[in-house]
Amino acid sequence: MLLSVVAAALLLGVFASGCASMRGGVEGDFGRAAQQIGSAAVSAQLSLQVFADGRNTTAATDTALSDMLEEVDQAVSATADREVDTPDQGTLRAEVLQAANTVTGQIIRGRDIVAGVGEQTELTAVAAELGRAGTELLDLGDRLEAAG
Repeated sequence: MLLSVVAAALLLGVFASGCASMRGGVEGDFGRAAQQIGSAAVSAQLSLQVFADGRNTTAATDTALSDMLEEVDQAVSATADREVDTPDQGTLRAEVLQAANTVTGQIIRGRDIVAGVGEQTELTAVAAELGRAGTELLDLGDRLEAAG
């Protein structure tokens, strides 16, 4: 049951990132990437919270976090490969890539703790940072898509 809830939440995050409006332009592309990374961060946060509460297994949590790392990696690749036309667009790309780096680092840190490398007491802080970064990225994505 619990695994089904986590899987549904992860699927919802991936679905929401994939169903973003398809506005064009560089800003729209960066907005979709920010939303994809933000959704992955929030999904990773949920996975860590469920694990910390003792409601999920190490293996299931690791799988969920691995999937979220893949989501971030896909968005990073698309963002890094996207050509820009203005210095402002270059700044936006750098902002999205820096945020992705933060999310990647926190997901990896969470995976390490789940695997027993690190203090369990750090899970709450890692989950909180993922939630904060995810919310900021989702907001950034909305703003960029509106501008695209």
